[in-house]
Amino acid sequence: MIKINKGNLKAIDIQFYTLFFSLISIIISLVLTYNQRLIKKNKKTLLSDSNSYNLSLFNRILILSIALIFLYVNYKDYKSSNTSKQKKKCTLQIDASILTIIASIISLYVVYNSKPEAIANIQNPIV
Repeated sequence: MIKINKGNLKAIDIQFYTLFFSLISIIISLVLTYNQRLIKKNKKTLLSDSNSYNLSLFNRILILSIALIFLYVNYKDYKSSNTSKQKKKCTLQIDASILTIIASIISLYVVYNSKPEAIANIQNPIV
């Protein structure tokens, strides 16, 4: 049986709640993608250009926040690792989190510097 200390349980709780926000981000991405689909078909859209821009910007900030939280959890796991094998696995997870953060920052930068009218032409990534 695996022993779980309070620190590990707290990290699991943080991951659980963060995954809930990931689901919210996916729902936002679905709405934005559907809105883009309506634009391409020249149909009435769900969102105005400015609302689409604001929602996309919010979603990118949410994705960056999620990535930062996972980096924090991975770092806490690394600090509580006992063996070198566990530390190596945690290091790989930290590296993956850092790459995700870099991608999130770039994605946020692209949306932030675009015009609300042109937001439909920017891809809607899910990180």
